[in-house]
Amino acid sequence: MAGRPFVELVVCSILYVACLLYSFYKNYELSNENLSNYHTLDEGWPIFRHRRRDDFDWEWEHYIQFVQRHGIFFLLHVCLMKVCRLFCIKRISTVLAVYGLIVIFLMYNVQVLILLLVQCFSFYYGNSGKFYRRTVWMKTIGWIALINYFKVWYFYDKLNKHLSIDNDQLLELSLITSWNVIKCTSFCLDKQRGQPPSGHYGLVDLLGYLLYFPLLLMGPAIIYSRFKTIHLTQAGKQHTTDSFDQILVLVRRLAAAFFWTGVMLLGQHFLYVNLIQQDLALLQHVNLWALYGLGFLMGQFFYIKYIVFYGVGIAFGGFDGIDMPPKPICIARVNQYSDMWKYFDRSLYEFLFKYIYTQLCTKDSPMMQKMFASLATFAFIYVWHGVFLFILIWSAINWVCILLERLVNQKTSASSRWRAIIGTHVFIPSVISNFFFFASEQVGYIYLRRTYTEAISNYLGLYAVSYCFYQTGQLVKILQTKR
Repeated sequence: MAGRPFVELVVCSILYVACLLYSFYKNYELSNENLSNYHTLDEGWPIFRHRRRDDFDWEWEHYIQFVQRHGIFFLLHVCLMKVCRLFCIKRISTVLAVYGLIVIFLMYNVQVLILLLVQCFSFYYGNSGKFYRRTVWMKTIGWIALINYFKVWYFYDKLNKHLSIDNDQLLELSLITSWNVIKCTSFCLDKQRGQPPSGHYGLVDLLGYLLYFPLLLMGPAIIYSRFKTIHLTQAGKQHTTDSFDQILVLVRRLAAAFFWTGVMLLGQHFLYVNLIQQDLALLQHVNLWALYGLGFLMGQFFYIKYIVFYGVGIAFGGFDGIDMPPKPICIARVNQYSDMWKYFDRSLYEFLFKYIYTQLCTKDSPMMQKMFASLATFAFIYVWHGVFLFILIWSAINWVCILLERLVNQKTSASSRWRAIIGTHVFIPSVISNFFFFASEQVGYIYLRRTYTEAISNYLGLYAVSYCFYQTGQLVKILQTKR
């Protein structure tokens, strides 16, 4: 740390935390009955009778309702897996496929079940031997285009009537089919890599992979090489102590997810993050501490949400012997957005890196080829998430900023203060891009305008705080390396 004394990083971290606390307080002040639509909020917990709960995050509310309605299927899944181990059932794919088919039928109906089977069969069959990879990718793009068509132009009007399901179930089906596109692509491309016939690449294996209930709705969508480790779990009779330890680990991980659920619900009583972002007129003139604090809280609430979503899936997957990826990294300490892509949704990153980026370039490829591979990767991110304007802006800004970040890293050393000085300028638009994703393009435009065109003092103030943010991330990396 010759170019940047350790004490500087500590001081920056203290200032960073102090700024966050003050910005949280300004958002708490805003979170009151004067907000538009305040009286439509959930009544909240009885212990906080004077505080309503911000229930404007539809994704979070829908997941809570899904678990309440179908939580019994998680419990039955655990019992089923214990029975499989007890009786040494080796064809675990058959068990998972049959259980998944039954659950889909009970949660939805025959029409939805047929649709998911059609998606599975369409990927498994009809892949030309000579143009296998090309055929698989054509099917992938075709399914993404079909999902986007119904999602963007045909979603609520008629499709739910055709399938005899309500709007909430239609949202769930959209998520399931989108995850399944990634899973089917991963399965088929792995199968093409010369795997032996005994390598668990049959139709039933694909069905078991797609319909594995704990990862069915909210993911993470792990690549097949990870999921396949479920077949390596010892099929022999397990010792009682081993079984008890497995249950204990599962309970501990689910308890962690339950704890963060409580943190999320508690926070929604005092910080109306999702409600405030609906009031565009307020965001146009609100205090800058509140504005940027709101942006930070958007990210933190998003992080806690996915700690719960992915934490539940990781808990059950680990219990079943699957090589699950770690949970998302805390975004409050990420100072380079390439790390955000690597360590937040690690399953999606593994898919993108394994099947797209490394297929288009290598470590020694020319820079232009790497840029093209990166562009293709972010193009897939855009179309897979949905061809909406806010997704396009979010993807484009992230692509440009990661290229600029790579350039800064090439020209400066990690221990140089110049990396932080220059890198902070790249870090700011990277963060702002997420406000398009978390909220809407209108909210993102407000952040861009107030940051870059309102007053130079606005940007300088934000830059000073972001510099402390950047240095805090660097301090965490140093401490992790030493540990």
